[in-house]
Amino acid sequence: GGQKGPRTVNGLKAGFVSGRELNDTMDKKKQDENDRFKKLDNATTGKVAETVYRDKEGKRVEADATSGKRKKTADEEETELKNMVWGKGLVQMEEKQEQLRRLEAEKTAPFARTVEDKDMNDELKAVTRWGDPMATRTAKAQTAKPKYTGPFPPNRFGVPPGYRWDGVDRSNGFERNYFNSANTRRQQDHEAHMWSTEQM
Repeated sequence: GGQKGPRTVNGLKAGFVSGRELNDTMDKKKQDENDRFKKLDNATTGKVAETVYRDKEGKRVEADATSGKRKKTADEEETELKNMVWGKGLVQMEEKQEQLRRLEAEKTAPFARTVEDKDMNDELKAVTRWGDPMATRTAKAQTAKPKYTGPFPPNRFGVPPGYRWDGVDRSNGFERNYFNSANTRRQQDHEAHMWSTEQM
């Protein structure tokens, strides 16, 4: 408490301070911190603490005394080599293998490729292009939609009911009458034909 004038929370002089005063105050503060740090014992500061090595999962591992690094088991080294992909993802590796497979197949293919080349046509058909207006209509783009499997009354256009139909015929009977009248007319025409040809 022998300091005069207003002070900040961390002990620096408040208000207008010249550059020399500020430098002197900061140097004194730094010296005090260094002195306080030197008085602390090594266990508190961690100066002689041993380095802790951890693996990818964060578990503690033993370090090799000579290199400071952990020893790897043969299994770990083998899996690391197997999973090592030099700056490439799995999809890119699969694409590369697919490309190599196609190149091998091309070696046995004939030199000239015509319009009738089935493999080339299948390959071109399999590619989905952005903005293709027919992409939604092709069989491969359509997903398998559920269909109604039970019996249903016939209609003029042969359209089956939706898969959620509960089997109750809620029509006004027009389709049934239509089929009945068509069958009656066909039967009458057949009978008229048979009657007209009976005398021959």
